[in-house]
Amino acid sequence: MDADPTRRTVAEHLQRAELMFQLGQVPDAREEVDAALRVDPLDPDANAMAAACAVAEQDPDEALVYAGAALAHRPEHQRALIMRGYALADAGRREEALQAAASMLELDRGSWLHHVHYALITRRAGAGQPALDAAWNAVNLAPEQPRTHLTLAAIADSLGMADLAKRSRQAAEELSPGEAGGIGAPEGIAADLPPLPPEARRVRRRWVDAADDDPQWRDKIYGPGLFSGALGRSVLLGLAIVFAIPALLGTEIATGPRLFLALVAVAAWVGWFTVLRRHRRTE
Repeated sequence: MDADPTRRTVAEHLQRAELMFQLGQVPDAREEVDAALRVDPLDPDANAMAAACAVAEQDPDEALVYAGAALAHRPEHQRALIMRGYALADAGRREEALQAAASMLELDRGSWLHHVHYALITRRAGAGQPALDAAWNAVNLAPEQPRTHLTLAAIADSLGMADLAKRSRQAAEELSPGEAGGIGAPEGIAADLPPLPPEARRVRRRWVDAADDDPQWRDKIYGPGLFSGALGRSVLLGLAIVFAIPALLGTEIATGPRLFLALVAVAAWVGWFTVLRRHRRTE
């Protein structure tokens, strides 16, 4: 029996995924990647691309799984190494992220792209001077590349170096008019780090997007557990506020009840903060 002529190969799915990703259409890119993985679940390029989509969707744990799968079959896979660094930084694993960035840079210190990613990963992990140094190195290695200047602008902005950021954006604009505005980036990128290359893009969602006809609205609102979803966290935060106000302002309330209200408020706030840190993925 002949193979289905309409069935695409892994390479064809990934080509479409790259195009969608470049345009900022991360969900569409993810669909193509999932299709590629159904054809070959072990393909390193497909797993690395899935990791990039997961980082863009702010799911560092999933990104680490896909990056690990790619690296298991190709230990020096460039995109997988890069995405592992971003995922570790997003997961709050600072030291591991810095080590991953350093390992990636050691593969090719002459690559301006590696210096760009090293700068962005280390800055996302909380480092300042190493990120700035790497951004400058990228500019020195490839002064004709707008992305290097945009990366330096992003790092400078995050460090409060407004003049350097402005000059770097102007340099990028002169090299490629219009690119400095982050055209084609997913919503929210401009508020994060505008010049992030496609491999580093992530979408910031600040609210729960659950329409009436969304089949996953229950999961988005309630999550896998009572306090892991948006509703549970809102309840905890509401309790903290409701009990904190009389505890702080209720001067006519006796000391004992005020202490009780304060303890409840603190407990609710600690619970909210703990759950928020544990369930980092935005609904």
